[in-house]
Amino acid sequence: MCISKRFLLFLLLFVFLDQSAVFAQAIGRQLPVDTSKLGKGNGNTGIPNPNKVDVEPTVIAPVNRTPVKNDYQTVAKLPTSEVFGASFFTNESLSFEPNLRIGIPPNYILGPDDELTINVSGYQEMNIKTPVQPEGSVFIPQVGAVNVNGLTIEDAIARIRDKMSQTAYPSLRVGSSKLSVTLSKIRSIHITAVGAAKSGNFTISSLSSLFNSLYLCGGPGAINTYRNIELIRNNKVIQHIDIYQFLTRGDQRGNVSLRENDVINFPVYKKRVTVNGAVKRPGIFELKDGETLDDLLFFAGGYTDKAYKASIKVKQNTDTERKIRTVFKQGISTYVPTDGDEFDVEEILNTVENAVSIKGAVYRPGEFELTPGLTISALIKHAGGLRENVFTDRATLTRTHPDGTMENFTFNVASVMKGGADDMQLIKRDVINIATINEFKSIYTVNITGEVRKPGSFPYQENLSLRDLFFLAGGFTDAASSYHVEIGRRIINERTNRDADSIATVYDVNIEKALNIENDKFILRPFDIVTVRKNPGYTEQRTVNVSGEVNYPGAYTIGSKKERVSDLIKRAGGLTALANPNGVFLIRSTPEVNDSQKQAAKLIQSSIKDTSVKVLEDITRTNFRIPIEVKTVLSNPGSLQDYILEDHDEIQVSKFDPLVKLSGEVLISTKTGFVEGKSIQYYLSQAGGTTDNARRSKIYVLYANGHIKRTKNGVFGIFRSYPKVEEGSEIVVPKKMEKKGVDVGSTVSTLGTLISLISLVVVTISTIKK
Repeated sequence: MCISKRFLLFLLLFVFLDQSAVFAQAIGRQLPVDTSKLGKGNGNTGIPNPNKVDVEPTVIAPVNRTPVKNDYQTVAKLPTSEVFGASFFTNESLSFEPNLRIGIPPNYILGPDDELTINVSGYQEMNIKTPVQPEGSVFIPQVGAVNVNGLTIEDAIARIRDKMSQTAYPSLRVGSSKLSVTLSKIRSIHITAVGAAKSGNFTISSLSSLFNSLYLCGGPGAINTYRNIELIRNNKVIQHIDIYQFLTRGDQRGNVSLRENDVINFPVYKKRVTVNGAVKRPGIFELKDGETLDDLLFFAGGYTDKAYKASIKVKQNTDTERKIRTVFKQGISTYVPTDGDEFDVEEILNTVENAVSIKGAVYRPGEFELTPGLTISALIKHAGGLRENVFTDRATLTRTHPDGTMENFTFNVASVMKGGADDMQLIKRDVINIATINEFKSIYTVNITGEVRKPGSFPYQENLSLRDLFFLAGGFTDAASSYHVEIGRRIINERTNRDADSIATVYDVNIEKALNIENDKFILRPFDIVTVRKNPGYTEQRTVNVSGEVNYPGAYTIGSKKERVSDLIKRAGGLTALANPNGVFLIRSTPEVNDSQKQAAKLIQSSIKDTSVKVLEDITRTNFRIPIEVKTVLSNPGSLQDYILEDHDEIQVSKFDPLVKLSGEVLISTKTGFVEGKSIQYYLSQAGGTTDNARRSKIYVLYANGHIKRTKNGVFGIFRSYPKVEEGSEIVVPKKMEKKGVDVGSTVSTLGTLISLISLVVVTISTIKK
């Protein structure tokens, strides 16, 4: 029995020593330490180590614990309430999440899940991160466990230094090594919010303060207080918080740090009132017992610059209805509002109690102070005096009496300024109006049109001559005629009979184009209209263009008003050998169609019941292609077909094309060689014939010069004559129109008409035979 006990003790000792060796080896691998340099007596521990090696920090794995998401990252924004202070908790731009980058407060209390970084530098070196274990201690290699639970940072550093200097780090004791302890990870704590906009349990950082948590839970609920928030710890109220003190004065005395299982309670509010009108911060405010209307105005930011401060109206709730009261200025500091009161701060009246005004021909018009004995002349002097263009014969003074009636006084400005009897004494709200001379003058102008460089209307000036107006208008153009300048003058004669025929006086003046001041005798009057005619002998060059198969294509200047197509072709050297005499045409541009012509086109389109846009497009076209029978033109110059040329005309001579084009409802659209004397049937066969949808009765030929000829159909379409085909022409086979279904009524009506016609023919033939 004794041997067995000894054997068991020996076995346990062996296992312990073996595990200790394994642990020491593991520590040695993680943190190499030069034990030869540790204290060997005789004070050698203070000598610096020249061969020291920097080592990487060692991290001790923390206890496995499920991490909890920070609720500051998931807080929902709630709708903004009208109660003062609510926007503090719902503003998207505000965030009260604690800043983890700042230094840790010295009074921070350590607890489980905090993590410390311990660094030793100097003669001895060591760098590790170690968490605070659930039992409250941190483990330091070669030192062991050190209990830091419930200690502040400062107390924990002192305890760790003492324990390390007594064990494996004696250099800390003699000062050859330095110790640094920082908090590298902060633990989370759990709190509860009751009566908040977002009540419930929250996980927050242990650095969070009470204000951080107020923002997290969205602030008070709809019926809860902003003025008496309670912080409950261990079932005792340890702090009361008034948000208004922070919002109005920046007071954070109630912003204490939170601890595990703290409760934030928002009791139901007792009194809320409303203030509207001329205050800087209107809205709903919560008041404490004993707070007065003066306190309410402080919370509302005070009066605006336009507030009426003599009294404030308040609507109060009774047991059955509402009543209104007036709180005068002297009672504001003592009036205690009741729950539900609604205050209305009005604005001052937009009137001036001691003002008179002056406007018109003075240098500084506007309102001025009504001083005792102020007269019209004195007010004019206050306004900077009279302007140079003042009308002195008459001015008005408008007086408004207390009953609202208005009275008008007139005075002579010159007499008043000399101290005359009409220099009246002014009273409140008098308005003086002094006119300028220009107000009684019409705005006179003269107009010039025609061949001047800047035609238009110009302000009339005294002694403005005709040449002066030419100077203002930039002088004559090159096309101007100075021999027939016409001036139309308005007739102003009060004695003229309105039945007279004359409506204006017209002058025809010959004047030199030079703008010198000699013989400048014709003086203009207001509203004269000057017209400068165009010189009848002045003609701008006109150009035409010829292109294609002529010997000298290009632009040509028209030399005569009667120059014709034949003349231009001769000037261009005639047709080349490759020219197609049947492919000559003229392109002529016409002025754009005006609105009246477009309206006429729409009326035509409506009258012929055309729902397409073709009629309108044809009428409003500005470019036309005109075929030219060049053989006739050249053989018979001056004939009707030999058109007179106009500005910007263009003659195009096509190149000879020995092919005929076939398009439309043919089997294959193609080109084939021209054969003299062949009919359309021949060319259609070259394209494989017509399709089933071909409308053969409407076949037409488009010639090279732009002419078009269509098929002629005889009686009942039996005898059909097709147009002649020429070289370079195009045969077009139209498509049949889609047939619409015919109803029975239409069919019967058509048959009836046909039978009647046949009967009429039979009767006629019988009559002829008799």
